[in-house]
Amino acid sequence: MRRNLLALTLVIFTLLTACAAPAAEPDSRWDPALKNALGLTPAQRLEDYDYFVKTLKDSYLCLGVHDRENPDDPAERVFAGYREMILENDSDEAFYSAVYSSLYRLGPYGHLWIIEPEDYDGMLDWCGHEDTSGRERWKELIEASEEQYKTLKTYLDSLGEDEGGGSWSGGEAGENLHTLLLPEAGVAYLKVDSFLTDYDPNYQTEAQAIRDFYNAAGGCTDLIIDLTDNSGGSELYWQNLLVPPLIDAPLSCTNYALLADSENNRPYIENVFAPEDLHPIAELPDLPKLNRDGLEAATHFVESTLRVEPAAERAAFHGRVWLLVGPMVYSASESFSVFCQATGFATLVGAQTGGDGIGALNPIMMRLPNSGILIQFTMMYGLNPDGSSSEEAGTTPDIPSPAGEPALVTALRAVREARK
Repeated sequence: MRRNLLALTLVIFTLLTACAAPAAEPDSRWDPALKNALGLTPAQRLEDYDYFVKTLKDSYLCLGVHDRENPDDPAERVFAGYREMILENDSDEAFYSAVYSSLYRLGPYGHLWIIEPEDYDGMLDWCGHEDTSGRERWKELIEASEEQYKTLKTYLDSLGEDEGGGSWSGGEAGENLHTLLLPEAGVAYLKVDSFLTDYDPNYQTEAQAIRDFYNAAGGCTDLIIDLTDNSGGSELYWQNLLVPPLIDAPLSCTNYALLADSENNRPYIENVFAPEDLHPIAELPDLPKLNRDGLEAATHFVESTLRVEPAAERAAFHGRVWLLVGPMVYSASESFSVFCQATGFATLVGAQTGGDGIGALNPIMMRLPNSGILIQFTMMYGLNPDGSSSEEAGTTPDIPSPAGEPALVTALRAVREARK
């Protein structure tokens, strides 16, 4: 919720200062001392912003997606406008607004976003308490920015404290799992709103709840899993909890994903892939719907495989599985949708998904050299079987819902048809 308020604040600030003429320093609505709170010189601000732009162009493969979906606001216009704002305003405040607002206008394609202090604190804790083997580059950049993020947190807290307009609250968190068992109708319904990480305190509780529900549904012919409000989380959730209890043999699917072997990306590539995993982009098979516009930076592709093994003990449910999907389905929930459709584990019902679930890998980061600000994005550019972008096209359900009809209604009708 804080992101919404901060985004609005920074974008309004940007619009006001961008329209100012002649160029002048922005008036700070906060403590004047914060105007240069990050301790950057004009040259350092410009160096950071130019590094930000260059790294996106040679490392992040979704700029073409943004430009196709936002033809009136292409990335080049965004970059040029905010670079000019930094030049015209001798202020750390203007610099941070330029970076933040650039990301806001470029959109969330491929998990593109700034690492904010509250998220950074969790990452730093991960560096100190979790096994980071195979994630050395993530750890290196996170730890390198510790002092800068202390300063940034002070700066952003001051922005929020002086807004004086109340506060945002999401209210108390609701239940993540929702279940309904209709034995007379032979239908079991499971709704999962988020895929928790395996270190979430509720993970084991939900693991047992899902296992118990699958066993209680043993007399049902059909299981409906609802992801319509699920925008992702951890792939391990569905790989460990949702699929294994319901299969008797391993299931796997393979897709292509593109990447750019850039200076920023190379350490991550070396952390994750063996040299033999990387195939030159020239060897990519001919895929009819691959749009190469905006993919000039792509140098290699990998064959991304998801494989799930059966659980040691099979659950009591042995019927058909239906997966409800829609525009909210993204990232880890999208990868589950792709898996279900490719393997036949479940029939997809509903509306087009949000995408970005192929070639899934934790978002990587760039670190701006002077401010230490971290920006995340997906290194992998996943391709659907026809070559279309997973981020751009998402997944088309096997049974689309008619306009205005809830996916659940469509699924229940499909259940009736399947029983005839």
